[in-house]
Amino acid sequence: MVDNWAVIDRSAEIPAEILAAAAAAQATLGDKLAALRALSEPFGDTVGPAAADRWISDADPDSGRLDPPGAAAPSPEAGENLADLSATALLEGYRAEDFDPVEAVDTCLARISRDGADIGAVATLDDTAREQAARSASRWRDGDAGPLEGVPIGVKDIINTRGLCTAAGSPLFADHVPASDAAVVARLRAAGAVIVGKTTTPEFAFGDEIGDGVANSRAPGRWAGGSSSGSAAGLAAGFFPVALGTDTGGSIRVPASYCGVSGIKPTLGRVPRDGVFGVSWTLDHVGPMARRVEDLGLVLGVIAGRSEADPYSSALPVPDYGSTGTSLRGLRVGVPDGWLPAGSSSGVAATLAGALARLEDLGCTVMPVPFPHAELAGIVAWVLTVAEFTAHHASRLHRIDEFTPSAACRLAAGASISASDYLKALRARSLVQADLDEAFERVDVLVTAATPTSAPDPATFFDDGDRLWLDRVARNLLPFNVTGNPALVLPAGSEEGRPTAIQIVAPPHRDALCLTVGAALQAHTD
Repeated sequence: MVDNWAVIDRSAEIPAEILAAAAAAQATLGDKLAALRALSEPFGDTVGPAAADRWISDADPDSGRLDPPGAAAPSPEAGENLADLSATALLEGYRAEDFDPVEAVDTCLARISRDGADIGAVATLDDTAREQAARSASRWRDGDAGPLEGVPIGVKDIINTRGLCTAAGSPLFADHVPASDAAVVARLRAAGAVIVGKTTTPEFAFGDEIGDGVANSRAPGRWAGGSSSGSAAGLAAGFFPVALGTDTGGSIRVPASYCGVSGIKPTLGRVPRDGVFGVSWTLDHVGPMARRVEDLGLVLGVIAGRSEADPYSSALPVPDYGSTGTSLRGLRVGVPDGWLPAGSSSGVAATLAGALARLEDLGCTVMPVPFPHAELAGIVAWVLTVAEFTAHHASRLHRIDEFTPSAACRLAAGASISASDYLKALRARSLVQADLDEAFERVDVLVTAATPTSAPDPATFFDDGDRLWLDRVARNLLPFNVTGNPALVLPAGSEEGRPTAIQIVAPPHRDALCLTVGAALQAHTD
């Protein structure tokens, strides 16, 4: 009945001191919220508030001119540490009988035993990893190997793993042992992957990023990023060759950038999210992370595809993300101008310029493209995220004082968001979407810097509430959560010895194109 519908202010359930802390933490967002509220009705004839629901498209997305990557990795040299090999190289070694999955997993476990306490990337070890590896070794001997048979993998601790603690970085779920796997984990197991352990994340992937205890081995003393910090830092430290992360506002791509590894946020809906703790149902993505781009394609090909338990997941066929062909000749590369690049440090700007020069050397045409609503995308993402995060935890608001401070502040902010602001944020997605539609009429991919700086010093960096994330961390990443486009980050340079990275963005469902460009660039990068 219509009479039962009401907009309820949940802030009355929240202690005054937490509301005050939230207000202080978000105080610098006033001008951005004002810009959102100043939008009148510029949305044209869009149907409904969620104009960005393009993942339901029936178009043939992978009919472009370029093929996805698939260059074979070199076979490992004798004596090379198996923990440092890519998944592709491990599979080649298993196939050639140079070593087996038990040896590879033992090497990874030894690395974790040696460095795990210092890095803090692994929240829970799976004590069945050697048994899993032994079964994989048997399947290799019997000719029954799956596409990821015997490949060690870390799984972010908000993704359910049957029989293995999934605490979501929260004391509220410290004893949570799922009875079933998330769809993505079930698919990994069916493909033969070996779950080594759960990787560290801040509380519910949206809490105290600086408090998760993860160290960045590629930039000692600097932040590993959030919220897939454990996955990125574990990859960088050689604990596993591939990992799963999640990305609501840059949470795969930020730690990948800071830790010098690769990660892809797939097209929204390309990978199902059932069995994954939610942050924002309109922005959440699950995706693979790895040290090499070709490994991303291997994992994405396994975890992508429709799941009946996730109504947002795409029913489009899953292409072969590992097929051959890496020529970029004739590719049109767009470089957004305006607000996005204005925030980059000199080292990151130099990394982007170098990557663009390499793309030109590979036969690409590089041209600037406008992106007038790039800054607006950040506040749209923030409003949607805090409102939907609070909705996910509505039944736990009476326990808000048990959450970590950042998570509690964001819960309080979400409880105070008005229905008007939330609906305007949903509708404003169409403005960001229109920018990309226009850009992709002129170019095939967009290339930006990843994070606008290399990994910062956490002791001095966290001083500006959530505006810091919008302007100084995920500035270049958030627009593509709002639109759902696939976006790949890969290391491409350094700044004072710390990794710097670029981002490659393609039209929806052209994830393979991101991988093609990334693999070609990585093949031509030291």
